[in-house]
Amino acid sequence: MTTSLISLAEVRAEMAIASGACIKEICSIRRMMDVDEEVVDETQLSSKEEGNVDWKKALPENAGGVCDISNQACWTLSSCKTDGFGIHQLLEENVDQYWQSDGPQPHTVTIEFPKKTDISFLLLYLDYKTDESYTPSKVVVHLGSSILDMDEGLAVMFSEPVGWQVIDVRSNGRPARAFVLQLHVVQNHQNGRDTHIRQMKVVGPARTRFDTDVRSLLATGVDASNIPATFTSSRMAFFSSVR
Repeated sequence: MTTSLISLAEVRAEMAIASGACIKEICSIRRMMDVDEEVVDETQLSSKEEGNVDWKKALPENAGGVCDISNQACWTLSSCKTDGFGIHQLLEENVDQYWQSDGPQPHTVTIEFPKKTDISFLLLYLDYKTDESYTPSKVVVHLGSSILDMDEGLAVMFSEPVGWQVIDVRSNGRPARAFVLQLHVVQNHQNGRDTHIRQMKVVGPARTRFDTDVRSLLATGVDASNIPATFTSSRMAFFSSVR
């Protein structure tokens, strides 16, 4: 049932683009995996990995075990240029594609998780040599329980960046916990108006605080049947809680 609903949403998006519908509606379509991780064609995965720049090499040495949690969230753009410059390009494993904004600053990317989530890093792939004035020079990262309840934000400056830019949102080495992460692009190089981001990832710990708590409970002799089960598939985890 879920797969058919997603497919219908994609069809509506294509029809909206063809008819020149509201850009914001097109950009806010939820990006979700169409098939379970367990049945993904391995040849497709390997071809994507070959075309992707290894983001893990950009992480600090104390990052520990991490995983990409981008597909667990609903992504919304403040604006985007139509015909191939939106969410799919931003999340595609291909740095030759990119999101291009098409509206007033600040340009925003809102990432909403279905449950409170451990977040360690936000990664942006930027290329000043190619994008020049479209390249962000200042961004602010906000975390919160909803888009109406965000923190003051972490401001980060870039100077002609090329490659993966890592924004560490941890506190004393511990991941932040939030329902929502929002990126604000407040300034571009050379006072450019619109922005290009070629890839974007949200990274969390491979072992969450919940996993650690479960192990602690088991060590004290608590019956495992009294501990709620968790999903291992990001597709199923998306529906594991209701807000």
